[in-house]
Amino acid sequence: MSSGPLFLGLDLSTQQLKALILDKDSRTVHQVAVHFDRDLPHHGTKNGALQGPDKGEVTSPVHMWLEAVDLLFARLHGAGVDLGAVMAVSGAGQVAHTRDLIALSF
Repeated sequence: MSSGPLFLGLDLSTQQLKALILDKDSRTVHQVAVHFDRDLPHHGTKNGALQGPDKGEVTSPVHMWLEAVDLLFARLHGAGVDLGAVMAVSGAGQVAHTRDLIALSF
């Protein structure tokens, strides 16, 4: 694992939460993902979402996203990533809303 400063990128999509760790030369040091349906099946999602209760309504449990963050960081720690060396964090996500697509960055 890289010993210098690291940079963490997070991507939240409908199906997964993904992390990418880069070194100071923008080389990928590690990447990991939490797939909602496979890794958190107790939430009962299909393609990361729940159908209903109304016709055409689709939602994703916020608690699932929070649990995914915990699992993602546990996996990074278990892989030996020195989270104390992370100097910056960036993230992005997309939320589909009927006819619009809302892009989020933080």
